[in-house]
Amino acid sequence: MITISRLARKVNNASFFHVIVQGINKENIFLEERNKNQYLKLMNKLCKKYNIKILAYCIMDNHAHFLLNSDKIQDLSKVMQVVNGLYARYYNYMKDGRKGYVFKDRFLSEAIDSKTYFVNCIKYIHMNPVKANIVKRCEDYKFSSYNFYKQKYLKNQLKENKIFSKSDYEDIVSNTYTEYIFCDIEENVEDKVKQGIVEFVKKEQIDLVKIFSNRIILIKLVKFLKNVKKIKYKQIREFFDITRGTMESITEKIRKG
Repeated sequence: MITISRLARKVNNASFFHVIVQGINKENIFLEERNKNQYLKLMNKLCKKYNIKILAYCIMDNHAHFLLNSDKIQDLSKVMQVVNGLYARYYNYMKDGRKGYVFKDRFLSEAIDSKTYFVNCIKYIHMNPVKANIVKRCEDYKFSSYNFYKQKYLKNQLKENKIFSKSDYEDIVSNTYTEYIFCDIEENVEDKVKQGIVEFVKKEQIDLVKIFSNRIILIKLVKFLKNVKKIKYKQIREFFDITRGTMESITEKIRKG
């Protein structure tokens, strides 16, 4: 079953998704290097066919993460269905006629709807082998896209892995870690305000309710959101549903100090 927790924010007619596949019962379906290579090859082939870009990936022993850019969720669903079906047949064949399901679900997908989430998703994907204590540094893990983001490691990785050609590697990860991708993703203001409130409450060590019952605290919060979190007054007013007159009074007090 495909699970999409949130609707994707459309950015230049494109959508970004964090896709996760996992072995059934947490089975190590990618334990061997040839398994990881095979799954990556299938993903690359089908993504190219449906014009889906792989922006980041990490293949662990029992699961894999991909950050994908697709215009159509229907195409993404089709690609994952075909890839997982082909890999399941390959895996069962390689396991001397093993039968039954290989994946826990077809795939899980989370829509990326903010610049912050996009960047954090890339970091999260690349940190998987470090958090699992497989390697000490991201660049030491062979089956992730991290070293594509560090171009000086590309030649060494190509020498170590003879299965892929240079063009294969370039196709697998398209437009990675480029500023234009980050800039194209609009910051989710609502998430930014919520994050700012959490930081303010923790910093001031106050009860959240006091913000709405104490004008002085509300002014301090607005000042914090404006000066520290770089959120515009208009966005703050719209988030809290503050009247224009009240907001003008608050901003005037902030200016006077």
